[in-house]
Amino acid sequence: MAGGMNLATRYAKQVDERFYRESQAMMATNNEYKFTGDKTVNVYSIPIVPMNDYTRSGSSRYGTPADLTRNVQSLTVTKDRAFTFIIDKGDKIQSEMVSDAGKALARQIREVCVPEFDTYIFAKMAAAATANGNYATTAITKSNAYECFLAGEEALGNHNVPDKGRVAFCSYRFANLLKQDPAFMKYGNTSQEMVIKGVLGECDGIKIVKVPSSRLPAGAAFIITHPSACTAPKQLQEYKTHDNPPGISGWLVEGRLIYDCFILNEKADAVYYHGSQAVLKLLNVTTAATASGKTTILVEPGAPEVSGDKYYYQLAADAASLDAVVYNTGLTIGNWTELTANGLEVTASTNTVVAVVEADTTYYKPIAYGTAIVNKG
Repeated sequence: MAGGMNLATRYAKQVDERFYRESQAMMATNNEYKFTGDKTVNVYSIPIVPMNDYTRSGSSRYGTPADLTRNVQSLTVTKDRAFTFIIDKGDKIQSEMVSDAGKALARQIREVCVPEFDTYIFAKMAAAATANGNYATTAITKSNAYECFLAGEEALGNHNVPDKGRVAFCSYRFANLLKQDPAFMKYGNTSQEMVIKGVLGECDGIKIVKVPSSRLPAGAAFIITHPSACTAPKQLQEYKTHDNPPGISGWLVEGRLIYDCFILNEKADAVYYHGSQAVLKLLNVTTAATASGKTTILVEPGAPEVSGDKYYYQLAADAASLDAVVYNTGLTIGNWTELTANGLEVTASTNTVVAVVEADTTYYKPIAYGTAIVNKG
C-alpha cells in the first residue's frame, strides 16, 4: 500500500492498578477519648501519694494530709489535610471510560490517605518512645534479632504494661532477620490465618506485624506497644464528587481529613522503639504522565521525615544509569535536582526511570530512597 500501512492503536479498558494495603496502624490505637465537636480534649490523670510510717500518738497518725491534685494533658488536633482533582468528561469518553471518579477517589484514599495516616502514627509512637528513653539502637543481626525483641518485651513488662493485647510492628528487614534467628524459630508460633493478615507470628502473646519501610520511621526495626497507650482521633473524613460543577465539564473530586495521634502521658511506657538501623528507608515513588514529554513525580511520604531534609531526584535512560545510593554516604549532588514540590512536573525527554532520595542539605547524606518507571505524555 502506498504510504505504508495504517496500524490501529488500542488501549485496554482494564486499569493496571498498583499494589496497596489497608491501614495497619489502627491495630495500635484506641478510640476511648471522644473529640467530636472539640479541637482540644483535656485528659486528667490522678497522682498518688507516698506511704508513711503510722504513728501511734498525736492527731496526725497517718501522716500530714495534702490535697490530691490532678495532672492535665491537653490533646489538640493539628492535622487538617485535603486533596482535589478533576476528571474531564472528554478525557473519560476518549480513554475507554477508564477515568471513573468513584474508582479514582477510592484509589486516592487507599494509596495516599491511608499511608499518610499510618506513617504519621508510627512516627509519633517512635518519637514518644525515644523522648521517654524507652528505645534501643543496637544493630540487629540474624543472631540477636530475637534477643533484641525480648528486651523490648521486658521493658514493657517492667512498667506493668499488660501482657494481653500487645502488638509489634516491624520492618520486613527485621522480619527476615528474625526468621533466621534459631531462637525465634524454636519458640515463636505462626498460624496460616496470621500469615494471610500480614502477621509474621506470635511470641509470648505479642502479634508481630510486618509493615513496609515507607510507613515506618527511617532506620526503624520494630515498635512494640499496647493499644491503650495511643489514641488517634479522626474528626473528619469528608469526600465529595461534584458532577459538572460550574466551569467544568466532568467531575471535581475533593477530600478533607482532620486527624491526629497522641501518646497518653501515663501510658507512654507502653511504647518501645528499636531504631537507628543503618539501612535506607523505602520511598514509594510514582509518576503520572502530563504534557508531551513531561511527567509528574509523587513521593510517599509526602514530605521529608527529618526537619531540614529535602527530596532530590535523578532521571536516567535506564536503571543501570542511576547513581548508586548508600545510606548516610554523601551524594554527588551535581547529579541530582531538588524536588521542590510533591507533584512537581519535570521534563522526562528520553528518560525511562526516576530515583528520589531524602538527604540533608549540608552533606547530602541520604536516609531514604525509591525509584519508579517514568510515565510521560
